[in-house]
Amino acid sequence: MRFPAPRGFLLLVTILAGTVSAQEKKTEEKAQVTLPPAQAAVPEFSSRKMTLAECVALALQQNMEIRQAKDEVRRKEGISVEVRSALLPKVFATGNFEYQSKNLNSLLVNGGAFGNAIVADDELNWNAGIRVSQLLFDGGAALSRTRAARISESQSMLLLQDTIDRVILDVRRVVYTVLLNRSLIDVQTEAVNLRQQQLSTQQKKFKAGSVTKFNVLTADVELANTLPQLIRAENTKRIAEVQLARILALDYPVEVTDHWIPPVQVEGDLPYQPITTDLPSSLENAVRNRNDLRAVKKEIEVQKKLFDAAKEDAFVPKVVGSGGYDVIQNPNSSSLGTTLQGPTASISGRWEIFDGLQNAGRFEQLKAQISKAQVAYEEKQRSVESDVREAVVKIEEAQQLVISQQKNVEQARESLRLAEARFNVGAGIQLDIINAQSNLTQARFLELQGRYDYNVALALLERATATPFGPKNPPTVPGTVSVPLSPKVNMQASTGVGLQPGQ
Repeated sequence: MRFPAPRGFLLLVTILAGTVSAQEKKTEEKAQVTLPPAQAAVPEFSSRKMTLAECVALALQQNMEIRQAKDEVRRKEGISVEVRSALLPKVFATGNFEYQSKNLNSLLVNGGAFGNAIVADDELNWNAGIRVSQLLFDGGAALSRTRAARISESQSMLLLQDTIDRVILDVRRVVYTVLLNRSLIDVQTEAVNLRQQQLSTQQKKFKAGSVTKFNVLTADVELANTLPQLIRAENTKRIAEVQLARILALDYPVEVTDHWIPPVQVEGDLPYQPITTDLPSSLENAVRNRNDLRAVKKEIEVQKKLFDAAKEDAFVPKVVGSGGYDVIQNPNSSSLGTTLQGPTASISGRWEIFDGLQNAGRFEQLKAQISKAQVAYEEKQRSVESDVREAVVKIEEAQQLVISQQKNVEQARESLRLAEARFNVGAGIQLDIINAQSNLTQARFLELQGRYDYNVALALLERATATPFGPKNPPTVPGTVSVPLSPKVNMQASTGVGLQPGQ
């Protein structure tokens, strides 16, 4: 005999079955969830490979100092337009409308006592017109200020060109630093490898009993002494790459795991193309072409024009003429459409007899500004001459260093080869190999340093004389569109080139 299942038992089975089913659905849903990518799946970043000329071109487009100098040119252009407006006529419209309630127009009689009042109508008045105002005479003060503004505008263009020259120098210096330390890394890596091989050889010979422990310790010390030069070259190159990224207005990618991957990988090697310098021609070029020197000279002209304008304001009367056409409501009529109209003209003048010595104080300030600009120009001339002479001396020194070390490198290589050969046959000692390796590393270091000093000195001379030694037209940066600059500037180291140094 079968008994029916209790209702509580059936309810419990149903709940358990639902729970199991829900857990199976959750398991299926979890299996379908897509896991987030691992940290190793970050997209790879590849640095832009650029030559020196391409770095210069990119700096001309993106450098912050150049962009600020361009904005300053635009500001000076706006000032010039604003000052020049004093010479042009001014046209403006005028208008007026008045309404007054009749309650305000009540006239009280009987000596001010409240009594019978005469109530007027609401009062409406309006007028409109157009005016033309023109400065007729001020002794040339406005013209002097306009000329000063134009000179200041051209001065800002010279400062923009000087900023470009300075940025180009900074780019070249930093790029040469990267190239130098990249070559030094190769030199020091080769020296470390040679000392590691020597240490391994001495360890094997020590185990065989052919050398003493002293040889092993000496080789180990030489290896340890070589590592700091390699570490220093690697970090100096890294710092130069950081500086280059700042000049080019490039940012290091934050999503890359290696935070020291530079945005730009510099291509090329340190060149060496000797030139013949001529100090008198270089000095003449510097005085003629240096944009910062010309900008300081422009400042003297600006202050003199402002002084002329101040004198004309103080001692010459100012006459302004104006004319126009007016339309007004007829005051004798209550109708808004009844008008009177006609032309108007006026001439007004002002001549200040005594101003409490205000102009005297202004004259002293402007005279001091002129004297200050003249002193700055003389100091700038000496600074420019010093830059030229220093650059010429550095070029001559670097040329002598490169020439002397080029032959020395070959001799050091041959000396190391002979020392190793003699040591392998038992005719030499370990100290000979160590000395030969050190001499080769030092010779290669000095030759590379000489190349670096020569290229930097050449860039300094081009900057000091504002004269390019050969074509400096940078190519278009790949992936960018050339847009005409406003104002247009020359991408070379200078605009007008006079005598060429070395010719």
